[in-house]
Parts: sequence; structure tokens; C-alpha cells
Amino acid sequence: MKHLLSKFYALIVSFRVFLYQKGILQSHQLKHPVISVGNLTVGGTGKTPLVGFLAQILQKAGYQPVILSRGYKRNNKSPVLLVSDIREIFCGPEECGDEPYLLARKLEGVPVVVGNSRYQAGRLLEDRYPNLIYILDDGYQHIQLKRNLNILILDATDPFGGHHLLPTGRLREPTRALARADAIVITRSHMPSETENLEEHIRRWNKTVPISYFHHDVTALYDARTGSRFQPRDFLGSSVIALAAIGSPHVFLYDLEHYQMKISDRFLFRDHHPFSQSELNRVLKRLEEVQARAIVTTEKDAVRLKELDFQEGQIFVLQIEPQPEDLPEYKKEFLNEVKFLLEAK
Repeated sequence: MKHLLSKFYALIVSFRVFLYQKGILQSHQLKHPVISVGNLTVGGTGKTPLVGFLAQILQKAGYQPVILSRGYKRNNKSPVLLVSDIREIFCGPEECGDEPYLLARKLEGVPVVVGNSRYQAGRLLEDRYPNLIYILDDGYQHIQLKRNLNILILDATDPFGGHHLLPTGRLREPTRALARADAIVITRSHMPSETENLEEHIRRWNKTVPISYFHHDVTALYDARTGSRFQPRDFLGSSVIALAAIGSPHVFLYDLEHYQMKISDRFLFRDHHPFSQSELNRVLKRLEEVQARAIVTTEKDAVRLKELDFQEGQIFVLQIEPQPEDLPEYKKEFLNEVKFLLEAK
């Protein structure tokens, strides 16, 4: 039954793309360049860290990035919601969604706007800042908004979601959608994976697209209550409890073990799960029972835990930063592409 549903889903998705490509359905264009960052699968691919990484490159180069997001599972259903401007944050994670809030908190001076229509979200700030460049978060399938650079992310550990579309697998659209990519970023290249034939598969659909490999580094662990920072080496050999509600928990668990932390127990929930105090109390009780050093969670989960009751030293947050194989070269090529986009406008 699921295979039949996947085939029907593939027909709908392909027909929708066809309608936009033929101009039967209209895509809207914003006044400033749009860089889209997205993926082919549901679940985590390292997209949010990459959006933040690109925003920082643009900001340091003198541009004003503005991030446009849908605000998945946000409580505030306003058509357009300003999460932050260059000075302050206006809403919490429940109101705007945990990923937009995390980006707003991490990226000082980078506005974040959410909306079901990213075109309307982009228009909110289009005349407010000079040198403005939009970053469209999770935008690969949002083809109702035109983009100047289409970056596709593939997770090295599972690039094509089992090669089956929803609901059988994790693909949002058929792999021939690789043809729409202007650049491909393969994330988690540091993890055990089967990437031997990955480039060959990409080239079947896109002969010339540039491909970059990214790994991610654990740069720190910080106290979720106080913000006090520790180096990963400070947790070497420590017993910890893993707590996560993300799309790819296996990556989080791998990182803990890679940095030689001993996982005494794990509490894994569905992506974007809203933690309750009773659930956290259960994890805190387990922390006492196994006498582990601390609970360790992800940055995305930490924004949802922030309002719950726990003490200093009980929960630490794993801070992840994406890194290309050749950072100077990647920055140079990315900024050259941005310069070309601006000249083309």
C-alpha cells in the first residue's frame, strides 16, 4: 500500500514542478537576490547550521543577509512574522518555531522572518537594508519563489532517503530533482557512509554542478542554564545521558561517541517534539540513578528546554559548526558567485 502511495505522491510532486517550469503556475520574484538552501529528504541534513554558516560569510563580507523560513510547527499563525531584526528578537521558539528562533539567537545582526509565503515574508524588509541578500531556509521545494542560487544539501549517511519517496522512504521528490541544483553540499562527510557512487549518481542528473564536502565540528559544550562553555576534551570519558528530538538522532549519538563520551542512557523523541516538565523530570531522575555527569542535548532541543525547570550543571548543549574541506577556497568561490548574482541583477 505504501509503495502505491509513494507512486501517487511522485506523480503529484512531478506535475507541480512541471506547472511551475511551464509558467502555468507563477513564481514570484523579490527585489534582491535569493539564495535557497534545501534538501531532497525529510529529517535533518545539517541544513540549519549551513544556513547560519552562509549568513555569517555574507555578513563578514559586508552584505546584509535576511533569513526567510516557514517556521515549522509555530504557534503564531500570522501570515508573516518578524522573528528578529538587526537589534533584537521579538518572539520565542513556540511562537515562531525552534529553528528560526535558534538562527535569530545565534546570528546577531541577521534578521529572520517566517511566513507560509516566503515571498510575502521577504517583502517585509525589502526596503529596510542596503546590500540585502535573502537566504531561503528549506527552500528547494518552495518553487513559488524564484531564486538566484539553488543550493541542495545531501546527507552523506543517507543522501536519498532509502531511494523511496514518502511515505515509503524519506524523499520529498524524485532524484531527478538534482537537475535543478546550482550547487550541491554533501554534509557529514566525516561520518561512516557509502559515498563511493554518490557523485556518479548526481552526475546522471546534473553533469556540471559544483559539489562541496562539509564535515561538522563539535566546537564546545555549554551549560543550558548559564551558558558557561567547556571544550569537548573536558567531557572525554564522561558518562552522559543523550536527550534529543531531531530528524537524525543517529548523527547526534555518533558525535557523542566520537568525542569519547559514554552514553549511559538515551531519550529520543520525534523531530520538533515539545518537551513537557514531566518528561524532563523523568530524564533528570535517570541522571541521578545512573550517576552520569550530565544530560547532553542539541542546540535545537535546548531552545525548547529553556523554559523548563532544571539546575545549573544538569544539561549541556553540544555546539556544532559546519566546515568545508577547504574553508578559504569555499568562501572565495561562494562570494564570487554572490558578486556575479549582484552584477546580473
